[in-house]
Amino acid sequence: MPRFFARHTATLFFPMALILYDFAAYLSTDLIQPGIINVVRDFNADVSLAPAAVSLYLAGGMALQWLLGPLSDRIGRRPVLITGALIFTLACAATMFTTSMTQFLI
Repeated sequence: MPRFFARHTATLFFPMALILYDFAAYLSTDLIQPGIINVVRDFNADVSLAPAAVSLYLAGGMALQWLLGPLSDRIGRRPVLITGALIFTLACAATMFTTSMTQFLI
């Protein structure tokens, strides 16, 4: 009986990790929208750039879907997911070093 629970727990771990990863991605969108006004103010940029930042964030998430689906079918979903999470983490860390709104948008 304990063996069943151990196997069942291991089987559920990866789908639960995917759900948490997806939740974090959607949550980050909800956190960006109210915070972008502070970013624009800190960079002394025009307020009209705020919607551009949110749009570029969402466009970045959509732009690679044509590649990531077939790539995950070919090499597996886990390596693609881990690589994507690493790139996302590095990109978020890089925003700490931006000095202008243009750099932030890129």
